[in-house]
Amino acid sequence: MADRYSVQRESLREAAKYLVSANTNWLAITNTLANAKLSSDDLGIIGKKTNVVSKYNAGVDHVWQKIDQGVANLDLMAYALDLVAANYGHAEHKSLDLLRDILK
Repeated sequence: MADRYSVQRESLREAAKYLVSANTNWLAITNTLANAKLSSDDLGIIGKKTNVVSKYNAGVDHVWQKIDQGVANLDLMAYALDLVAANYGHAEHKSLDLLRDILK
């Protein structure tokens, strides 16, 4: 069973690149959210009386926080995939060197 298992390091690196690309898109969303907040007078007297501006801005802040967490998670996943690929590459090279030493 062990002889059928292999790690495709390049696939791991491609997946990491995909995550970095997704991360760029998420960051673009945060730039859009920077301009999404309302000032206290934007909805007039009704907005002030109903406190809807404050609630809306709290929602924007909540979404911003979740996106920031998502961006951090995407960064960690991309880093982890690159690290796994590097570790498997290192182990493969070490195994090959050991095999060469045995065959000498």
